Amino acid sequence: MEKIIKVIFFAGVLISLNINSQQFTVEEVITGLNRPVAFSFMPNGNLIITQQGGLVRIFSQNNQQLSVFWDFTDSCLSVQELGTIGIVLDPNYQNNNYIYIYNVHKIPPIITGTEYFHRITSFVNVNNTGTNPRRLFQYTQAESQGQIHAAGNIYFGKDNKLYFSFGALNAGEAQSLNMPRGKILRINSDGTIPIDNPFYDDGNPFNGNDDRIWALGLRNPFDFCFSPINDSLYAGDNGSGPDEIDFIRKGKNYGYPVCNGICGNPLYKDPILQMPSGTVPTGIIVYNGTQFPSLNNNLLFAASNSGKIYKCILGNSPYWDTIISYTEWVSLPSGSGPTALRQGSDGNIYVCALGSGKILKIKPEPNAVININQALSFSLSQNYPNPFNPVTLIKFDIPKQSFVEVKIYNSLGMELSTLISEVKQAGRYDVQWDGSNYASGVYFYELSAGEFKDRKKMVLVK
Repeated sequence: MEKIIKVIFFAGVLISLNINSQQFTVEEVITGLNRPVAFSFMPNGNLIITQQGGLVRIFSQNNQQLSVFWDFTDSCLSVQELGTIGIVLDPNYQNNNYIYIYNVHKIPPIITGTEYFHRITSFVNVNNTGTNPRRLFQYTQAESQGQIHAAGNIYFGKDNKLYFSFGALNAGEAQSLNMPRGKILRINSDGTIPIDNPFYDDGNPFNGNDDRIWALGLRNPFDFCFSPINDSLYAGDNGSGPDEIDFIRKGKNYGYPVCNGICGNPLYKDPILQMPSGTVPTGIIVYNGTQFPSLNNNLLFAASNSGKIYKCILGNSPYWDTIISYTEWVSLPSGSGPTALRQGSDGNIYVCALGSGKILKIKPEPNAVININQALSFSLSQNYPNPFNPVTLIKFDIPKQSFVEVKIYNSLGMELSTLISEVKQAGRYDVQWDGSNYASGVYFYELSAGEFKDRKKMVLVK
């Protein structure tokens, strides 16, 4: 994890952070929200924000509420992971003013045997107010079956199709082609189903497929994103064991509940990143902007429990379907509870903080300073803890810009993993290695930086 060197609070509004001599600030853009979950930018720079309890509000970036776009409060089932969740503008918004919202709707008590609906509804924006609601998706769920794993984020792909995530309540749902849960789903913007969906059977009763399925075998894919570089789709999946980042492709099966994390079964597609259980990946984007050029084509994801944002180095150009390494990029203020990340048109990174009820903006500090505690020499520290099970931290210093590689080897000298392979600026760094998929024993980690090379021993004990 890249080490946060300095944190300074300015009247509770600006936090100045210096990471490896790069200084930037986290600014509070919108405050006073009640459990915000997701947001979208409007063409004029305003933000439209969903609150879990049912309010959908429009704000200017000077923290002024302009309107309540829609109020689901009287019908919204807001409990545990249910509520008003995803929101997205139509790709042709400038001409049609369509806005799409995912929410969970309570069924009146007069209807027995069912308790709530998962819904996607489209609206026409007229003067910052929702009109002409039209239901595009609805799934009926018995409340007795649970109130978790709604997922519920929605985005348009470059094909102008509407994609959305839907978590599994029961393990068997994720593998069933007859139901939408535990999947990434894909529909047209009018709610009809694209005939090029991988399991489309046009209602064939002998198959009974849910024609909306795009990918299956997921547990709780709360959020996902499309790369602005190409059409690649990445999803964070909260597992019952390890958490994952998955490279989502048409018709692929990601293994849950047969697999949690990497299992090497050719019937299932392994994640491109496996993380310790409890990481809780939420908001996710691929950055492509001018404010943080070193982040271009890096995948960023937020970890809701810890409030950290991680940077993932993507590999295998031009597909970018692997993650070479991941490191901590920034740690947000305690209690932030990030749920969504967005890149603004200004190139800054915006964060929806459900826990603190804020929209935050991460932007470069215009008067960056050199940190006096920067690395003075090349060094590789002993991992900690050691012995360890299953995760350990490896720290190293580089005094000047260098091409850096950190690799893991077994006791026979066979390379097992490359944790870092990139040019890094002078600074102090650390990176995690997760040995969950390896047996107890002696392992080695090696740092190469320019002409410097060092190797140390570590012990995994299970």
